[in-house]
Amino acid sequence: TINYVITDVEKNRKFVCVDPHDIPIVAIVDPDMSASMPTGLCASTGMDALVHAVEGYITKGAWELTDMLHLKAIEIIGRSLRSAVAGDFAGREAMSLGQYIAGMGFSNVGLGIVHSMAHPLSAVYDIPHGKACAML
Repeated sequence: TINYVITDVEKNRKFVCVDPHDIPIVAIVDPDMSASMPTGLCASTGMDALVHAVEGYITKGAWELTDMLHLKAIEIIGRSLRSAVAGDFAGREAMSLGQYIAGMGFSNVGLGIVHSMAHPLSAVYDIPHGKACAML
C-alpha cells in the first residue's frame, strides 16, 4: 500500500506516512511465509486486515470499485480468519488474498478513525497494532 508506519520506541510514538510515490513495485503474497507465525500474531494481523476492509468500505471516499474490493475482502477474511489462526494452510492462503484485496481498496480511499486511534494506543501501551484495531 501507500501507507507505512515508523515507530519511535524511545518516545512511544508512531508516525503514519502516506505517499503514493512509496508504493512498492512488487508485492510478494506468499502464505508459506506465515507458516511459523504465532497464533496471537496471526489473529492480530487478521483483525487489522478486517478493519482495513471495513474502514475502507465506510469511509467518505469509498466508491463502487473500492466497495467491491472491500466487500470481497470482508467475505474472504470472515470465512478464513479462524482457520488461519488454527494454522490451516488454506485459511492462511485465503487470508493472504483477503488482506491483499483490502489493501488494494483502502490504498485508493484511505482509512478511518479506528486506525487513527490505534496507532497511538499501540505505541503507548505496547500492544500489537491489529489488537488495538480490534479493541476499538
